[in-house]
Amino acid sequence: IDPGTGTPRWRLFTPWAPAAGFVANIYFIFAMREKETKWKLAGIFGSIFMVLMSQSRLALVALVVVGVMTFFLSRLSRPWVLFLGSAGFTISGILGKWLVEGFLSFWEAFRGARADSTRVRETLGRIAVERWQNEAPIWGHGIVERGPHLVEYMPIGSHHSWYGLLFVKGIVGFGALAVPMLFGFLDLLLKAQKFKVAATGLSMMLILFLYTFGENLEILAYLFWPALVIIGAGHCCKQEQHEVSREIST
Repeated sequence: IDPGTGTPRWRLFTPWAPAAGFVANIYFIFAMREKETKWKLAGIFGSIFMVLMSQSRLALVALVVVGVMTFFLSRLSRPWVLFLGSAGFTISGILGKWLVEGFLSFWEAFRGARADSTRVRETLGRIAVERWQNEAPIWGHGIVERGPHLVEYMPIGSHHSWYGLLFVKGIVGFGALAVPMLFGFLDLLLKAQKFKVAATGLSMMLILFLYTFGENLEILAYLFWPALVIIGAGHCCKQEQHEVSREIST
């Protein structure tokens, strides 16, 4: 039971509740690709149930955002998407003031939904950045340290992959994740225009990117490894098709 709201908050087989929402988003994308209707529905409803019972704000956002973004990003080569995008940006420019105000209102409500958690996360981030800049900017501290009583003794950088990398491994560790993730996203974006496996890998990459701002990916890799497998399959789909074509021709 969550002490802040008094409602159930389940972590199931994960170490903490937000991690259950993380895994549920990955299962949701898998379920959407299922061809058999009964298993597809079971997977979708089960994943949504996990997200709701985890009470994770980021999981709820990712559940909606990732699917919509993948739908449009995997169809950028189609003219109707480009025309729709140009119209959308034009309307956004006209309604920019109201959209910004609406986003700020949503963000304040998002932060206020779990005010204590938001406070701890933001304080951990400030501690990680300040100590990284002042003490170990290049290689980081090399070890995980617990924070003070102000953050309930949570490990510094534990609630944010980027802050955690800066604190423990410095700008070198930060780049070791940022550069492969950027190039991986671009490669999957190009291949997603032709291959469904790459589009699924793109969804996984978007989920991982969103969760870099709420979890430490390194700690939870044993849970989301199926996403890494699909990302790898998405990177290799062009090569596999070339090999199949070559075998058919021979």
